[in-house]
Amino acid sequence: MPIADEQLIEGIAPHDLIPAPWMVDAGCADADPSVFFPDHGRPATEAKAICAGCPVRVDCLDFALASHERFGIYGGMTEKERRVEARRRKQEAA
Repeated sequence: MPIADEQLIEGIAPHDLIPAPWMVDAGCADADPSVFFPDHGRPATEAKAICAGCPVRVDCLDFALASHERFGIYGGMTEKERRVEARRRKQEAA
């Protein structure tokens, strides 16, 4: 079904709004999104606990690394942890 022009958000293509198939099985699907975006300096304990039991944790982390997500908890990792993981993967690939 096409998206009407008035429904489009500037800078976001319609295909960007369609969730990836793995997202359907995400452990966070029914969680409050604010849990995954804790205030600066606050622990991400609750988000990481949800991620720990998530069946698509690796897919989520791969998505965040590929799209250079700068904020939030993805795949059980904070922004800082993802930067370290991205460097590790880059060195491993070299």
